[in-house]
Amino acid sequence: MTMKNIKLGDKWIGDDYPCYIVAEIGTAYRNFKEAKKLIDAAIEIGVDAIKLQTFEAETITTKNNFLDLEETGFVSQYELFKKLEIPKEEQLQIVKYANEKNMPIFSAPSHMKDLEIMKQMNLPFYKIGSDLVCHTPLLIEVGNLGKPIIISTGMCDMNDVKEAVSTIQKTGNKQIIIMHCVSDYPSKPEDANLSVMQSLKEKFQIPVGYSDHSIDILTCLAAVAMGANIIEKHFRHIDNTPSPDDIHSLSVEEFKKLVNDIRYFEKTVGSGIKEPTSAELKNRPTSRVSIIATSNIPKGSQISNDVVDIRRPGTGIPPKFLLEILGRTTLKEIKKDQPLSFGDLQ
Repeated sequence: MTMKNIKLGDKWIGDDYPCYIVAEIGTAYRNFKEAKKLIDAAIEIGVDAIKLQTFEAETITTKNNFLDLEETGFVSQYELFKKLEIPKEEQLQIVKYANEKNMPIFSAPSHMKDLEIMKQMNLPFYKIGSDLVCHTPLLIEVGNLGKPIIISTGMCDMNDVKEAVSTIQKTGNKQIIIMHCVSDYPSKPEDANLSVMQSLKEKFQIPVGYSDHSIDILTCLAAVAMGANIIEKHFRHIDNTPSPDDIHSLSVEEFKKLVNDIRYFEKTVGSGIKEPTSAELKNRPTSRVSIIATSNIPKGSQISNDVVDIRRPGTGIPPKFLLEILGRTTLKEIKKDQPLSFGDLQ
């Protein structure tokens, strides 16, 4: 089977295309001014798209649901999200600004009600976060929108992924991209399990990426080396209000390095055909070896090991013919250090 390529905006996603780089700005801003800083910086460093998070504390969690954090102990999820939620009017303003700058922007709903405002945003594609992979009604609703869908699969096993993909496909929407993900903040390198990406590609024959929550760029680069078609990484601005996601987010300079390193890596992949480069073809005559005269060889002499050796340059008879030319007679004088040619020999 051939892997299906998916188009996000004006760019194709798949093994034959550059890695699509997403800057996740979910909770890294508290107002439109801070969001603009992130969008402008993302444009400057060359990311392919920006991702938002669309949520309200009232609908994302109950008030008696607590996170157990190492630093602070138990924290109310409701209170945390209440501090981080962005007014819907401001989200519309942010999307409008990104569109004016020709920067693709998309979001992930956290509840069915979030789709109301997201439809007004007229997003080019949607994200399903790892927490909602099991939310079958939401998957059907988003699938029915007929737009490409990126699914994060943190906390999932293969059956969870299969069910989510199947649910969306049954709506008639086949524009699906899967993101391998580890829902731990920050995630540990020993938990990355990047080989899963290949398992997902083989299973579903659709593009697969990696949504990263580690503290640096190395896991992202390893993911690209292992075939990630998309990389999604949290993005922060040093001047913005601190966010709970800062610990696993990249600063502007760090994200710029990530983008540059991914593009550098892509240059190194090549076609898979083993052949000399144009630079190697230029270097081969002087840097390869051939059969060379180690002394002046008069015309009519027999070639022996005493008068030839294998050295640079590579413009003479190739070394594989050494035994074949031993004992042959020279048709003309061969000077010391001169590469031998078949035209010199009888």
